[in-house]
Amino acid sequence: MFEKIKGWLQGDHDGAVEGGGTSLEGDRAEGARHTKPSARLIDGLKILDADTPGLAARAVAYVHTGEGPELVTELSQRGDDSTDRLLNRPATLGVWTYTSQAQDKAIKEHVPGWNVDKSTTARGNLYTLTEPVAIDALVRLGRLLAAVSPDVSRASDRLPAWFAALLTDVAKTCGDRRTRGKGGKPGIRSAWTPELLVAILRDGGVAEASIPAAVVAAIFDRPVTADYYGDPLAVFAAQPGVEDYLVAHHAEVVALAPLLRATGKVELLQFLRAQPAARHEFVGLVAQLATDSAKSVREEAAGNLAALPAARQVELLEPLLTTMPAGRIGGLVTHLVGVEGGVDALRRAHAADGRGARGTLLSNALERATALDVETVAADEPLVLPPFTPLPDAELGEPFVRSARDAVDRRLAAARKELEDLEALPKAEAQGWRLTHARGAVKDLSAITDDHLRQVAQYLSGALTKVPPRTVLVELQAPAIRNRLEGLTMLHDIRFARSHGGGRQRYPWYQLNATADLAMDVRILADGVERAGVQDSEVAVAELVFDSWFARETFAPEHLWPYYAEHPAALETHLGLRPPTKVDSYSRSERLEVALTILGGFPTLPNRYLPRLAELALGDGKTHRVAAQKVLESHAGARDLAEQGLRDGKTEIRVTAAVWLQRLGDPAAIPALRAALAKERREVARAALLGALEALGDDISTEIAPATLLAEATKGLKGKAPASMAWFPVDGLPQLRWAADAQPVPAEVVRWWVVLAVKLKDPSGLGLIARYVSLLDDQSRAALGRFVLDAWIGQDTRGPSAEESRAYADREAQQRYDRYQHWYKQHPQYYEAEASRTVDQHHQDAFREHQANYLGSAISDKGLLALTVGMPGTDLSRAAQQYLKAHNTRRAQIEALVRALAANGDPAAIQLLLSVARRHRQATVQATAQALAQDLAERRGWSAEELADRTVQTAGFEDDGILHLHLGAREYTGRITPTFTLELTNEAGKVVKALPAARVDDDAEQVKAAKSQLSASRKELKAVVALQTQRLYEAMCTGREWPAADWQEFVLGHPIMSRLAAGLVWLENPGPDQRAFRPGDGGVLIDVDDEDVTLADGATVSVAHGVLLGEDQAGRWREHLADYEIKPLFDQLEVAVPVTDQKATSIADRKGWLTDSFTVRGRATKLGYSRSQAEDGGWFSGYEKAYPSVGITAIIEFTGAFLPEENIPAALTQLVFRRTTRAYGQSAEARLADLPPVLVAESYRDYLTVAAAGSFDAEWEKKSAW
Repeated sequence: MFEKIKGWLQGDHDGAVEGGGTSLEGDRAEGARHTKPSARLIDGLKILDADTPGLAARAVAYVHTGEGPELVTELSQRGDDSTDRLLNRPATLGVWTYTSQAQDKAIKEHVPGWNVDKSTTARGNLYTLTEPVAIDALVRLGRLLAAVSPDVSRASDRLPAWFAALLTDVAKTCGDRRTRGKGGKPGIRSAWTPELLVAILRDGGVAEASIPAAVVAAIFDRPVTADYYGDPLAVFAAQPGVEDYLVAHHAEVVALAPLLRATGKVELLQFLRAQPAARHEFVGLVAQLATDSAKSVREEAAGNLAALPAARQVELLEPLLTTMPAGRIGGLVTHLVGVEGGVDALRRAHAADGRGARGTLLSNALERATALDVETVAADEPLVLPPFTPLPDAELGEPFVRSARDAVDRRLAAARKELEDLEALPKAEAQGWRLTHARGAVKDLSAITDDHLRQVAQYLSGALTKVPPRTVLVELQAPAIRNRLEGLTMLHDIRFARSHGGGRQRYPWYQLNATADLAMDVRILADGVERAGVQDSEVAVAELVFDSWFARETFAPEHLWPYYAEHPAALETHLGLRPPTKVDSYSRSERLEVALTILGGFPTLPNRYLPRLAELALGDGKTHRVAAQKVLESHAGARDLAEQGLRDGKTEIRVTAAVWLQRLGDPAAIPALRAALAKERREVARAALLGALEALGDDISTEIAPATLLAEATKGLKGKAPASMAWFPVDGLPQLRWAADAQPVPAEVVRWWVVLAVKLKDPSGLGLIARYVSLLDDQSRAALGRFVLDAWIGQDTRGPSAEESRAYADREAQQRYDRYQHWYKQHPQYYEAEASRTVDQHHQDAFREHQANYLGSAISDKGLLALTVGMPGTDLSRAAQQYLKAHNTRRAQIEALVRALAANGDPAAIQLLLSVARRHRQATVQATAQALAQDLAERRGWSAEELADRTVQTAGFEDDGILHLHLGAREYTGRITPTFTLELTNEAGKVVKALPAARVDDDAEQVKAAKSQLSASRKELKAVVALQTQRLYEAMCTGREWPAADWQEFVLGHPIMSRLAAGLVWLENPGPDQRAFRPGDGGVLIDVDDEDVTLADGATVSVAHGVLLGEDQAGRWREHLADYEIKPLFDQLEVAVPVTDQKATSIADRKGWLTDSFTVRGRATKLGYSRSQAEDGGWFSGYEKAYPSVGITAIIEFTGAFLPEENIPAALTQLVFRRTTRAYGQSAEARLADLPPVLVAESYRDYLTVAAAGSFDAEWEKKSAW
């Protein structure tokens, strides 16, 4: 290509532009005047006439011949970016711009039929150099582009602005995927060689000695920020001759490379890694970059060196251990630990210079290597891989074709009906895009023949390699059709999904995930995609495991490790042991997390991963520290490694080491912890050490004796308290007493606990705060917790005063009124509702909005919540619940409260924690609660459901169902009424409303305590009944089964749960041989005929439902309950179920029932549904209820509304169920036949209830807003 260009420059090409072959600008310009400018150049600059008529002609003349050079100065002196935007920001990377309305109007007027994209494409065509272009013209084009651009990417002393601008435009128009044109336009894959770049620079007047640096910077240097659309500049490194140019200019490259930005150094290293010959030439430079100041560069260089023999690596890197700054050799040290002979190199370096930070770094690495026995284990023990069974082949025949024909015909009939309805509407209401879509669907479906269906059957069976028409495959994969197809297996699904194409991925896993459950041994999937004809299955599997948004929730470690034991490349890449195949820091952390998950599944850890894991476990990075520690816990050297962390120079590492030892639970660590405590001076680290010691069974009574605590407090308070807690009212802290002797706690001690809690920044207090609080008596624990909690919430929710909000509303109301009146005149269709509001109504809106503002925040002091660990769980849960309801957008604060609930551990706190774990509007909060609940359960050896059963509060009622309130000489009693309120009776058996005042012969303290207990019992009873009723209802929907023994102990034997259970019908051994019963008087179980029921040993119990009982049994039970005058806890005997096809994924028999959006919201939220996730622009179209125990979310969909909501006409559409056990996997609709039948029936009843607020309207699409 360049030879051809040289021919043009020398005049050897017909019609070529002369120039470039002489040093005289005038001669070249004179030659250019005798030729016409390129049509591509004219088209590329034509858009400039929209700025100023005639500007395009001046620009073309300047670029083509050099005429009018003053134009460059004029453009550079403009004070706006309008011209730059017309040219699509040609000199700026990472942005794609827009034009203003005024510019669009000017384009239409002055350049009719043209637009910005066409000009951009024309310049891209010019840059392909498939038509003659003079070098000097390219130089002038660069100067023009730089002049219009206020921000030229990469311009520097080494890279002239005009040259950077030219190459940026080349890259953006030719190197980027968005502008390559249709049909895979070749772009500039062989035109812009280093030789051409040299010629352009030389022609542009760059000094000969400076040209190599400019060429290398042009090819490899990158902006600091990544380009969302990829790396268009990569096109220059892909040109022929780059490797030869680097080798020929070795000295210049070595001198320049350290001066590149970090991103540029990484680009250069990645190029060298792909070019073995060049890498060999520059191996010294690579070693030097292994100690670069940027971590990304160090990692890439280390990965490059990993391909060298071990001895060569040691030879290159050992000198750097003692010559480079200590802060840059950390990764190098870790790398050498894993290289044969590397530990000896570290020892020699430590012997040569074992002082300061360098000595600490080297000694720590050597200790970690010793702890993990890196040197003595010569080779990994062979791993025994579990067997796996490949997916079976199955041929699809005529049953598949018949089912496909039937499904297509059904869908075609529905599509025709939809099209008829749309065509019957007025044109404006039919909405053009909907008509186009409906017509396209009818056309595509009508074109599907039986021959097409037989081709699909053969293709899916593997008998046909030619892919059937794409439109046919796409239509068949629509849920309405696909779910009716007979005989599909997983292997068919794999081939089916492949027809979609994978985009940037080797295989479209997202499509397979939408139709199949991928939770299986990844080796099965790898084998399946290979049999489906996917090339490079190892890369495809890596894209699934490391890059797919649903993989984290889909695969367990046991699904992953066997595959990566045999195919470790991707695993080692994302661990950081090999250089990445592409620069993608955006998700590097997430991929490392996946890699650690995979390693956690290995039965024994391969030795080559140990140094990297040790670095992560006790390194500076926080994100993956705990995950790496958990992976290492299976290694025999884990305790030794954690003990080594106790001696680290950084407080944070010593703290994490102490917590790790606590988690390991090995009492053998006590001596090391004691030794560390004796030397430790930092209070945060001392707290962690003391917590670990006590958790491991050591006696720390001396360290927490009152005198010791006072001494520590006195010392600690001499330091400066965290500035963030300046708001905390330390002077108002309550007077506390020790539990041991009832003596007052010195105020200094309490103040120090407050300061320490803030410094620990952990709502659980690392266990030590809980230990401190346990030293107080009950009243003091409660008082301290309430005071801190009230203060924390008060600061976090502090808002403006009424006076401030009123003053704001006074200023805003009239302005808002005037604004909407003005906008209404301009756009009445958009602002009618707002313009109809009065000034007073706007005043009310503004006042309410201002009152909702937060002026304070206590999230920086979330550690204070650790002091609530000893307060009554009922008080904590009540306050937390109120906060969750009133301030549901403050995610970080809610997570802190959730952690405080888990640390508190009282039944009421645990029940609220479990409630949040079951359902919360914010997924991250729910995930945090689930993890905490699971941890609590595992520590007790229970499941989460068992934890919920065992922590239901009693509200003070004894096993006999009576609340005993002693006043001294007399006793009042409380009982639970049939309506679940508390009924109080005196000693004479008379019902009273409240406890009396104390009499002379009463015990005043007992009377006070009884009144407090009565108040607490009433509140707790109400809360328990509400929460447990909801839990029993969900248990009915999901089909939960209790072991009979557990049910009798924790349900029937509980003073409140037994009353709730008495209002329900239950099933013994649900299924074909089930027996229905209910708890009768005195705890006796009876059936519908009043016969006694005895639960068999080993039986299970579940909540009955009409769908499971059948119409006859349900009817008899209704009569039975009516005869006994029992009001059911909730209606469980409804047997109405939707009439649907077993393969259906939705219910739509109330589609078109019209009401308004506020009514839909009101009915849905009353039934326990919450608004679905808002999409772009605040749009949402459903209300959903999650059932996390079965991984299903029920969604009642409607025509939708925008946030903030206004009351608009709205119609119901359908009820759907989506699987939620996979992260972001809600695109996977579940078939009704695969769901718990009660869940479907109850959700259908909810759907009907919401629909009943309106009625069917044949013009619902016309009347609903969207």
